[in-house]
Amino acid sequence: MSPITSPSTILVTGGTGYIGAWVVITTLLARRHTVKAVVRSAAKGEALKADLLQHITSETASEKNGDIAVDIVVIPDVVEDGAFDEAILGVDAVVHVASPAPNPGSTDPQETIQPAVDGTVGVLKSALRASSYALKRIVITSSAAAIWTPSPGARTFSEEDWNTQFVSEVEKLGSKTHPMVVYGASKVLAEKATWELYNAHKSEVQWDISIINPPLVFGPAIQTPKSASDLPTTLKLWWDSVVEFSSEPGVLPLSTPNAWVDVRDIAEAHVRAMEREEAGEERIIVSEGTFFFNEWLDLANKAGAEFYPGRAFPKGTAETSKDELASEIYYNTAKEKRILGIKYRTKEETTRDTLQWAAERKL
Repeated sequence: MSPITSPSTILVTGGTGYIGAWVVITTLLARRHTVKAVVRSAAKGEALKADLLQHITSETASEKNGDIAVDIVVIPDVVEDGAFDEAILGVDAVVHVASPAPNPGSTDPQETIQPAVDGTVGVLKSALRASSYALKRIVITSSAAAIWTPSPGARTFSEEDWNTQFVSEVEKLGSKTHPMVVYGASKVLAEKATWELYNAHKSEVQWDISIINPPLVFGPAIQTPKSASDLPTTLKLWWDSVVEFSSEPGVLPLSTPNAWVDVRDIAEAHVRAMEREEAGEERIIVSEGTFFFNEWLDLANKAGAEFYPGRAFPKGTAETSKDELASEIYYNTAKEKRILGIKYRTKEETTRDTLQWAAERKL
């Protein structure tokens, strides 16, 4: 497909989310695209514009009224059939970031899985119905959870891998399945359904798809939360583990090495996948690398004194050292390097930027 060039009109779903807001502000607007941001209510749309204005540059803000070039599209239920039919008309590309987060209180896995599948497939169905020659590419956020499979010891995963284990666990355990397993299964099933629908119709359309698979996503948010409890899911995971050093369920496993990427880099990856012809019909792992828990603690201790003077940050202990029997997750990112070429922020940069961002918001 022809690459997306500036200026173009881009539809972004999940615009009020952690990744989606960065997609809008630091990539699309910086490239002079017109953005149509999907939100669930008019109030959320206004909140998004207010958050964006705090970060926007003078080049992209109107000198007359302080507004920004983002059209708010209210879609209360993104999983409803035909939800995107009108919004997708006339756009050059779609960046579909919206996805339901796991609900710890739910006992029915389908409450997470079906909306994930319907929402993603719904975008493609709307594109099929639109018959628009303007649309060239749909970029979709999946997850490394759709790729990696838990297993003892170190293993390197690639785009050829699929996490069918989580799907099998949901089928076996039903309502007793752990919420994060349900979440992983939802990502597998949503992505597989997307590829199935696209492959069945690709000879009929002039657009293609590109799938981005990030691991854990950390870094500062566009939004200003009321308190640390309102942080985006994975940022709260980092905060609770590294700053608060909580022992509550849901924090980063202390002895399990995992992979990560900065939220600003994953946003950039989405837009490069939209722009680059070679990204068409590809699923692409976007990961800075593997982390060990003590690394974050050490970096927070170094940077914390500047932004939180007098505050004691947690230090690593024997419990935070590597467990030789735990999964040690690595990803082959050769495809990303070849097609997207992201220059990743380091753990040190992300730690420092996150603590500075949090301190400025008095968290």
